[in-house]
Amino acid sequence: MNYSFLDGISSPSDLKKVNKSDIPALSKEIREFLIENAKERGGHLASNLGVVELTLAVHSVFDSPRDHIVFDVGHQSYVHKIVTGRRRDFDGLRTPGGLCGFTSMRESEHDAFGAGHSSTSVSAALGLAEADALSGKSAHTVCITGDGAFTGGMIHEALNNCPKDLPLVIILNENGMSISSNKGAFASYLSRVRVSKGYRRFKNNTKNFIDRIPLIGKPLHSLCSVLKDFIKGIIYKPNYFEELGLYYIGPIDGHDYGKICNALELAKSTGKACVVHVKTVKGKGYDPAESSPDGYHSLAASSDDSSFHATFANELLSLAEKNEKIVGVTAAMGIGTGLDKFGRVYPERYFDVGIAEQHALTFAAGLAAGGQIPYVAIYSTFLQRGYDSLLHDIALQNLPVNIMIDRAGLAVGDGATHHGIFDVSFISHIPNVTLLAPASYASLKAMTAYASVSDGPVAIRYPNSSEPTEALAGLHSVSNHPLCSIMADFDEGSIPEYIFITYGSLVSKVASAADTLRKEGMSVGIILVESLKPYGAVAKAILPMIAGAKRVLYAEEGIRNGGAAEIMREELILCGMDLGATEYRIAAIDDNFASPSSPCDLYDYVGLSADKLAEKMKK
Repeated sequence: MNYSFLDGISSPSDLKKVNKSDIPALSKEIREFLIENAKERGGHLASNLGVVELTLAVHSVFDSPRDHIVFDVGHQSYVHKIVTGRRRDFDGLRTPGGLCGFTSMRESEHDAFGAGHSSTSVSAALGLAEADALSGKSAHTVCITGDGAFTGGMIHEALNNCPKDLPLVIILNENGMSISSNKGAFASYLSRVRVSKGYRRFKNNTKNFIDRIPLIGKPLHSLCSVLKDFIKGIIYKPNYFEELGLYYIGPIDGHDYGKICNALELAKSTGKACVVHVKTVKGKGYDPAESSPDGYHSLAASSDDSSFHATFANELLSLAEKNEKIVGVTAAMGIGTGLDKFGRVYPERYFDVGIAEQHALTFAAGLAAGGQIPYVAIYSTFLQRGYDSLLHDIALQNLPVNIMIDRAGLAVGDGATHHGIFDVSFISHIPNVTLLAPASYASLKAMTAYASVSDGPVAIRYPNSSEPTEALAGLHSVSNHPLCSIMADFDEGSIPEYIFITYGSLVSKVASAADTLRKEGMSVGIILVESLKPYGAVAKAILPMIAGAKRVLYAEEGIRNGGAAEIMREELILCGMDLGATEYRIAAIDDNFASPSSPCDLYDYVGLSADKLAEKMKK
């Protein structure tokens, strides 16, 4: 599709040549491009539709990459990617080795800092600005953060540490949640006055005039400032940012390119740390997205949705109906984890704490200490942020907090920032946490129910994929206790020469690899482990099933170092496995972030495709 204005934009310098009167037409074309691509390939739509004019204004006023532009999360950086010459790469958006769905320093010099998790922007921007100051570099740092990010404590830690004299511009994009107490007609009037060139000129001229008065000039200027703040405090309550000593501008209409440019020019001219507060409409310009911004926040490339979190949500509702002590906790991911359904039925027992994973876990620990039965639904990648709370506040006190780890395994579309490949490794070495990995809906239900009566912490991990029904069809239960749930496609009386051990949805690729090897005449079997920890109990159950096998390959969709495969090897040796008789191999993600630099099949890249697994078994 040809675009009259967009086709001429391949760098920020091209944008600066566009007439201001043509910006609305360019914005319209960008929205058309985003909608067309999101429908075809998936991706974050509503968030990017809402920041079109804002992003254009940022690139018009500042000079990337000399000036640093930092996005919080990065899911609203598509317009930024377009302006910085990556529009033709959108064919590979959110594919392994293709255009990243978030910002990536490796991808472009215009991405000043990579992101995939929320509330990191101000900390990173502050670091960049301080680095410039230390090196004597004259540049501005701009960070664009949504109001939702302010529910994360890290933002406030950074603001608390922010010097007033740094050329740092923090753009608060309010698109759904009120942050500032500075509202109403007077606030709007003050906003208009502050960004007007006339006001700025008058203010500077008055300051210079008073300062030049002999003897009393500077004291008089100080007195005027005190009086101004006193009168302002009487008329309206100073907002949060001003109380922190930051220069505040806003709120500004985030879809008025001219007004945003004026505000950013003012912020730039101060040379101080400024907060520019803009208001935007998420999904702007596309009626379906405007009316349902949550539904159009991120579009899947296909219509296949995960059902594991739905299974969990339904089971939790069933359990909660019988047990009033069951409560649900989420960190701003109610819809993504399915827990919002619980919240609609039991609003008084549902807690969305915002983007604050560490708080969510310690809060759940407090609930457990108070006699409740908390279920914390959280993505694997976000659980990393709450590691200390898991270890120190939950496990150390052996509190019965149930952690439902959603999106476990590789995140093919979202990439490295969202891979759930570290949770098994970092949970496995925390004492007294039971770690379960159901591969079927039935197992997830049973384990969710078991967790409600556990007297210690339980972590249950499951993938963002459909139940692998075909792979499960050939397996039967060998041991079905929740702490030692094992399935296999052979019996102890007929142990094959080559045995795959695996867990989670990777069983589908293992089953395909096994079929390939059987067609080549090899004797192959599969053991599916649905309970990982306690490892000792699982090892004792597995040992008789591999006795006499020529080779065992443990395939794991997780990091190798400290993962289940390595731990199981040691446990099997302790239980008496003879490595001289049975060779033990591991296929896992070996010391890398599973982030390819060129287009590829991600499972093949990390050595976990069916072909690679078959090759590793027989090599």
